[in-house]
Amino acid sequence: MLAEGTPIGKYVVRRKIAEGGMAEIYLASSRGPEGFEKDVAIKRIRPFLAGDEQFVQMFIAEARVASRLNHANLVQVFEFDKHQDTYYLAMELVRGHSLWDVRRRAKELMEPMPPTLVAHVGAEVASGLGYAHRLSDKGKLLNLVHRDVTPHNVLLSFDGAVKLTDFGVAKHSASSTAAGVLKGKFAYMSPEQARGDPLDGRTDLFALGIVLWENLTGGRLFDGDSDVAVLRAVQSSAIAPPARLNPEVPEALSAVVMKALERDPAQRYQNAQELERALAGFVLAHAKSVDDTDLGAYLRKLYAEELDQEAAREGHAAQEGGAEQPRREPTAVMGAGEAPKLSASPDEDMHAATHRVERSRPKTEVKSNPSMRAASPTATTDAEPPPAPARRSSSSLPKVIADLPALDARSSGPKAAPPMPPATMAIPATPRASRATVGMRRALAAAGLLAVGIGAAAITVAVSRSVSGPPAPEKVAVAPAPDPAPEPVTAPAPEKTDAPPAPTTVPAAAAPAPDAEASTGTLIIRVRPYATVSIDGKHKKDVQGSATFKLPAGVHKVRLDHPRRPYETTVNIRAGKDAVVEQDFRK
Repeated sequence: MLAEGTPIGKYVVRRKIAEGGMAEIYLASSRGPEGFEKDVAIKRIRPFLAGDEQFVQMFIAEARVASRLNHANLVQVFEFDKHQDTYYLAMELVRGHSLWDVRRRAKELMEPMPPTLVAHVGAEVASGLGYAHRLSDKGKLLNLVHRDVTPHNVLLSFDGAVKLTDFGVAKHSASSTAAGVLKGKFAYMSPEQARGDPLDGRTDLFALGIVLWENLTGGRLFDGDSDVAVLRAVQSSAIAPPARLNPEVPEALSAVVMKALERDPAQRYQNAQELERALAGFVLAHAKSVDDTDLGAYLRKLYAEELDQEAAREGHAAQEGGAEQPRREPTAVMGAGEAPKLSASPDEDMHAATHRVERSRPKTEVKSNPSMRAASPTATTDAEPPPAPARRSSSSLPKVIADLPALDARSSGPKAAPPMPPATMAIPATPRASRATVGMRRALAAAGLLAVGIGAAAITVAVSRSVSGPPAPEKVAVAPAPDPAPEPVTAPAPEKTDAPPAPTTVPAAAAPAPDAEASTGTLIIRVRPYATVSIDGKHKKDVQGSATFKLPAGVHKVRLDHPRRPYETTVNIRAGKDAVVEQDFRK
């Protein structure tokens, strides 16, 4: 890693922007007389790969190809050189974010890119591809193919520029690919590229069609649990028109995307100029004003907080007398073979994850009283919600609870009530009275009082005395208190009758706990076209189509977020059973 202030050629490193598996990206400055300064992005081979001859040759080939490119929609390369036994490229710095990052941020904020703006971005990328496909050397067409047109390599600037980068796996007619070797990201490959067939510029148009489809629908077109599954999906999975999944997409734009996604290259647009004209024609027909294609305004809205922080840092630096301060420019530059991670700084992904969680989870004040939490439908904490308060099942229950001194020791809240005087609970000496006592005890157990420790021993003693007569006095253990513990509850012995004594039952607290697996059920979420799922206030994941979740038995709150509207419901999960929540946001 290069430290701040390290000279590399005629540039001075300011900080690292990003790091991938094969290259590092640094923000650097070129300085000249009279305060001249120009910022660039330095793409440098990682030191452990500097001795890999094959990778070095690929990097050099990228430099040769990129040095020929000079187009408004392609990232320009200024210089190629060597530093400390490793090569680097000095490239144009794009102050903004990749299309992948923008789409992720748009989903977090529920601000999807309008279809007209998506078409505008696609037309700009097609324009850059058309230039690259027509590139020639001394009058001979190079037949250059990018082969890695993905959202990670489409850079969007806060000024509204659209630039395609990373020609690290580009191929032209003078080069060849080893049999069985696939280069590029599998989910954005054309069918012929996945098969290893000869390629031309039409494979880039298929990849651009995938990018447009995903931005219009908000989902992934080709996905799977392995690379083989993804490649199989590229070859044979059905492709639904974007207008069917998102009613906001006009049929005219949906038709353009579907033609770009024809699996037979002969049925696609035959060159990038045709696709560019189709997309630009849609924009001209559907844009109501220039604001509909103002990409910079859309990005500044998505990243308003980040830009405000940057402005504050620059203002602070100016107040410090112009001293150099570490800056965090939102820069989107991807290196060859880089992981799909683009951020303004190494901690941006953590910031985005925190931002997503905070926006997806309702913020409520946590109360100390469980009953208040249960009464609020939106209250939530990071821990599991507390059990609902016990429900009293009879009118005599409050008096019984008041007569139990053990309740005073287990009282919740900051202040416990003073000890109550001992009392007696008179039970008529008849068999009917004994059955009523047993029924009362069952009501207490059903209400959950035994489970929370409201004097289970005292209740058992009271009931047993009502059945079998007054035993010797027993003391009920309570928490230490200033006053001595009161006498236990006593009851007179029942008179002898001819009826048999009422049977005693095992206290509910002694029942064995149910098996954890047997106390869970399955929640099935089905949404069209997609939604962000939250359960009990906790963000789960984005779902396109259907997904399943294992949940404990009980009532759960489910929230589905979609740009058109949110949807909330409650669902009762029963042990070993399936519950289904369906919602179609297209209607």
